[in-house]
Amino acid sequence: MTAETTSRDNAALRALFSLPPIQPSTSTALTVPEAPAPLVVTGDRELDAVLWLRDCITTAHPVLIEKALETFKKVKTPADELEKRYTAYLARLSGNNFGAVLKAFGFADLESLAKSSVEKSAQQHDAVARFGSIENLLKDIPAETRCKAALRGLKRVKRSDWPFPEYDAAQADSRFEQSPDLAVHTLADCIFARSFGNTLYWLRHACSDNAGDHWDQFQEHQDYCFRSMARIPPNSKAEALAVLDYLDAEEAHDHTESPAILRNLVAGGWK
Repeated sequence: MTAETTSRDNAALRALFSLPPIQPSTSTALTVPEAPAPLVVTGDRELDAVLWLRDCITTAHPVLIEKALETFKKVKTPADELEKRYTAYLARLSGNNFGAVLKAFGFADLESLAKSSVEKSAQQHDAVARFGSIENLLKDIPAETRCKAALRGLKRVKRSDWPFPEYDAAQADSRFEQSPDLAVHTLADCIFARSFGNTLYWLRHACSDNAGDHWDQFQEHQDYCFRSMARIPPNSKAEALAVLDYLDAEEAHDHTESPAILRNLVAGGWK
């Protein structure tokens, strides 16, 4: 039975594109950091104080975050004025380098920093609880190994209108379709595999500044899943709406394949 005729999810694909189960005993591998020492960085006492509060917050320790936010409330200078002064400092330091100056954006928004720091810490603990260590998280996982094997020998070609070499989509799709644990059978499979890829990406980036992008072969499978949403008919109204919600959430309505995906959702024959 081919992917075009089946209406059942591919259990083999879902097993492959799943995170390892949580092992609670390993989550203690991440230790709670000590409060950072205040430093003289800019020479501006208020800016250096805010930089120190930011360092305290990025530890993601609840007590340090609470104390930092309470301390920041005592700063009388408006947040936008602090950001302007820090922007001016970075501009002087970098010779008006645009990339360096961008680092001042949100400098005094400590509430947002606290939220993102807590989320990042939660992802780090989740990663260690699942993979045992950050090192294991950054190693190839079975899904990546299988994607590499499926596309072995298939060359990427460079288009005249695009600077980076790409796989031929039809050939890559054919390779994945011939692999029982890589072929998507339903629209739900497509969303499942792509959501896994997104989760894996952000887990790695929460744990390493050098995580980089997906392997080309794994990214091609992500693209294959997206392309497949234009050809696999929806099983039901609920599945069609799930794809529509996915496109909205990913802000993917401007992708090349999106018009064909929308037509498929409308004309797919669901009941």
